[in-house]
Amino acid sequence: MPYTLEHKSQSRDRILTAAVDLFCRFGFDQISITRVMKQANMTHGAFYAHFKSKSELYALAIRHAAMQSLWVKEQHNISNIGHFTTLIDAYLSLAHVNQLGAPCPLAFLVTDVAHCNDAVRESYQQTFQAMLTSMSEQLTALGLTHSYSLAQQILTRLVGTVSIARTLADKDLQQSLLENSRRDLHQLLAPTAVLHK
Repeated sequence: MPYTLEHKSQSRDRILTAAVDLFCRFGFDQISITRVMKQANMTHGAFYAHFKSKSELYALAIRHAAMQSLWVKEQHNISNIGHFTTLIDAYLSLAHVNQLGAPCPLAFLVTDVAHCNDAVRESYQQTFQAMLTSMSEQLTALGLTHSYSLAQQILTRLVGTVSIARTLADKDLQQSLLENSRRDLHQLLAPTAVLHK
């Protein structure tokens, strides 16, 4: 009896979820299709019913991770600057740096993607641009001017801070970096700062 479309979709999601976890932890080169499928609790052969190659899986995993991120899931619930800064705080937390929950592919895969093929880099770029546009629209809805420029500042600070914090062995330095970025972004979004931009 053939599998239903729902079953196939669920299987694909399991593979993508496993791929996101493994690629974010270890990078593209360190992870095999076999390892992804083992984590998804599926056979190696089942992979090719869903994806053509590991590169295709990686490119799609970037998008999948973005859709699972807290920022994307909460984007329609942002009703004030306080909620926006709460998301900033969650993004710039040790829990996020340590991948406790849904990792943001922009921060977790930034250095890895730089060494990948054009299709993967295009997927990363599309994800970055979508996040930037979404953030800009959120800021506009909150009544802020120059929202696209402001979104660029915020997003690059978020991604840069988390990607650097993940490389640091010194936990105190990690915490300091996260705290300073949170403080700076809170100040950037303070009403007086926004009015003078």
